Amino acid sequence: MATIDLQGTKFSFSVLPIKKKKHAQRVKIEIAIENEFVRYQGVDDKLTREEWEELLFSMRRLLAGAYATEYSLQFLDSGFAVDFYPYTENGTEVPRERRRQKDCVMIMRFLMQDKKRSKKLGGVYSLTMHRAELDAFSNELLKEYREIYDPFEETDGEFLFVGVSPLGYSGCNYWYLDSTKSVARGEYVWVRMGRHNTEQVVYVDYVRYYEGENVPYDPTRIKCVLRKAKPMELESGER
Repeated sequence: MATIDLQGTKFSFSVLPIKKKKHAQRVKIEIAIENEFVRYQGVDDKLTREEWEELLFSMRRLLAGAYATEYSLQFLDSGFAVDFYPYTENGTEVPRERRRQKDCVMIMRFLMQDKKRSKKLGGVYSLTMHRAELDAFSNELLKEYREIYDPFEETDGEFLFVGVSPLGYSGCNYWYLDSTKSVARGEYVWVRMGRHNTEQVVYVDYVRYYEGENVPYDPTRIKCVLRKAKPMELESGER
């Protein structure tokens, strides 16, 4: 359970366990809010894994400076939305390295509903997290999610996609195709990243196998892993 206390408001976001692989396509979550004025607990099972991962990875990408301007996600069926605000200077975009050094903000808005999801209970509740709070919160949420869902992942398949993060960060999961099917989680690889296709070493957070008809990205269009990084390259930062 990812829990945080913000100025007297205790907020928790939980991924509920699943027992069978056939249930692994959706994510069941529980949201709880408690303070002097509000006490709310709601359960939702309408999020797909893709939607849930987009939320998790977006949190980590904000911390890594991936967003130069405001970015938003809406999950209308589940009744909540999220806004991501990177650091800017008087509304002007700054370089990624500066965004990584400065504060950023995530605002989550929840529509509080009864158990039958038919009535509002006090309208919309907003919650604001800054960099330090978001880092701890998203890390715990990502850890909980993987502990529950990793045992249901395929261990072989026609295609291997790897989720990577810039050095010094984790959980961003920018996806690449590993044509060699030899890269493992926890390794470091060379990829071309970003709008300018800059070659750099990244950390492999995740590996995921797919059969041809179920691939999330077109294997002929997605960027590929260039090769594994050598220990000396990690130490020197050079290719």
